Amino acid sequence: MQKTDSDSQSKFLNLGCGSTFHPSWRNLDVSPSSEEIQLWNATHGIPFDSSSVDVVYHSHLLEHLEATEGQKFLVECFRVLKTGGILRVVVPDLEDICKAYLSVLDRMEKGDASAEFDAEWMRLELYDQTTRRRSGGKMLEYLRSKPVNKSFIIERCGEQVSPILNSTDMTSVNNLTLTPIPIHLKCKLALRNLFSKNWLKEKFIRYILGEEDHHSLQNGRFWASGEGHKHMYDRFSLAKLLREVGFSSVKTVNANESKITGWSEYSLDFTSSGYPRKPDSLYMEAYKPKSPTY
Repeated sequence: MQKTDSDSQSKFLNLGCGSTFHPSWRNLDVSPSSEEIQLWNATHGIPFDSSSVDVVYHSHLLEHLEATEGQKFLVECFRVLKTGGILRVVVPDLEDICKAYLSVLDRMEKGDASAEFDAEWMRLELYDQTTRRRSGGKMLEYLRSKPVNKSFIIERCGEQVSPILNSTDMTSVNNLTLTPIPIHLKCKLALRNLFSKNWLKEKFIRYILGEEDHHSLQNGRFWASGEGHKHMYDRFSLAKLLREVGFSSVKTVNANESKITGWSEYSLDFTSSGYPRKPDSLYMEAYKPKSPTY
């Protein structure tokens, strides 16, 4: 396990950061999009010493783990935090999604013609991430279809979807990855794939398994990739889980609100204009209390 206590950035962890990170934090992700991000897999534990960091933050990561995996991951978060350290968790808000869906159904019942399109999107918010079998799923298809309810979708998902909704080059948009990967990293990845001979391996596997079994293998690979949602949380279930792990002073907050020192400087949960990056989110913070276990 890597030791990072001497690193001045190790006091603030941004786990599963994607393309949203800050140089003052230690940023980790399974698919690094920058040299400032450390390669890391959430199911392999957190590569930091016990009681060594002040803040652990992760946004839209927990829902990609099975319920039991998620609990183990939060135990890891508890372990690496110092006494009095802060955990900030951001996940899709199941309660908010359900309320929004019921709201558009009510609008449909009252004869609002635009509500039909909004209801279609809300159904995707409810089930597509848990049922998709290819990258981006039906949500990406819908975003690419030039929908008439762009403003509603942006209100739900934030400005992160605007490049897809407004893109005229659909080949440049994949899997809701909105920040371009630097060209030198693209070249490095291309060279690695070229010399790995994965194409030959895949051709051989397909020949041995046959079409049907190879398709099943691809489905299994996608499910294991971590893109899909494997669990969902509301403010009650998430707070209960955090308390069971050992956290105290559990509180629901908003994108701009935090007990983390200097939070307003980092723009992790909100844009430079102050708007939430992912408005459909549940934000929760908790503390690690005094405990003889760690």
